[in-house]
Amino acid sequence: MASYLETTYRNPVIEEVWADPAIAGPDGEGFYWSYATDDDHEPLPRRQFKLARSRDLVHWERHPPGAEGGAFAAPIPNYGRYRAAWAPDVRQLGAADWRFYGTLKFDDHADDGPAGHGIIAARSAGPTGFAEPTVLQRGPGFTVIDPCFYRSTRLGRNFLYWGSGHAPIYGQELAEDGMGFAPGSAPRPVLAPTPGDWSDRLWEGVHVIENPETGEPIMLASKVDTWVGPYQAFALRGGPHPLDPFTALPGRAPLLAENAVWNRCGQVFVQADAIGQLWMFYHAVRGDAVIPGTEELEANGRRGIPLRQMCMERLLFDSAGLPYVEGGGPSSTLKTGPVVRRD
Repeated sequence: MASYLETTYRNPVIEEVWADPAIAGPDGEGFYWSYATDDDHEPLPRRQFKLARSRDLVHWERHPPGAEGGAFAAPIPNYGRYRAAWAPDVRQLGAADWRFYGTLKFDDHADDGPAGHGIIAARSAGPTGFAEPTVLQRGPGFTVIDPCFYRSTRLGRNFLYWGSGHAPIYGQELAEDGMGFAPGSAPRPVLAPTPGDWSDRLWEGVHVIENPETGEPIMLASKVDTWVGPYQAFALRGGPHPLDPFTALPGRAPLLAENAVWNRCGQVFVQADAIGQLWMFYHAVRGDAVIPGTEELEANGRRGIPLRQMCMERLLFDSAGLPYVEGGGPSSTLKTGPVVRRD
């Protein structure tokens, strides 16, 4: 009979800069894996996305043996001129069947036209050593970033969402293997910003889960400015089909709001623990903390590059199946944590 252990935690659970976190696992050895952005101004060495592993979702070993260089087994073609490996989304589809989605700024990047940032897909038999990726989509500037994989249990089909850069969030059906788009499919806008409205001018970092009562999709999306704030996460209601428009919930507070301790909180990712409780991982900045060594850099009207650390909260649902977080924002006290298997 399996036995279980209830953990405790206090934010941040990774103190190193760990922006745009994704979580997958556990693998065959009982490890959960966290993947994160690797970007300019972060400490060297550069990596093809960052990795950490944990047996309890609380205590993380960063850059473990075999993954010191990142998630990929070899250099990625057309990538290396810039250091911009952003916003991974990793899924374990089977015991030896893993998918990696992420964003790159390619060597031939051009801000204008279709050769801007792009999203990729790759596969591996485990949580590391991903093979040469397939480029799924590119677009102007940073409008094609932050991919999110979603499997509709109602339809038994896979979808991918992406977007930022003051453009709509798009969704498109994936092929069954998740390595390309379904034949005959096309991108559809599912969430649009409001031009001219400072508080609604940009959506990004989307993550899609299912309403536990209806099975319909719920989009967790972040806005407005990850660098200077405010930056918060919101829950949006979807329709019967995953490519129906997502709409804001009238009068509902942000899912994750800034508070006196933590700000610029968003880019959420949801992971279940050993007994099915859901935990929301995200990045946040404590006060005005910046990445060590960047204090004299001028960026976005401030000195220093924000130190975005990985935090977590229990994700709860009300009677209508809509998500919320106790306290409405990042916690800073000791909390009851995930339940994990005791080996």
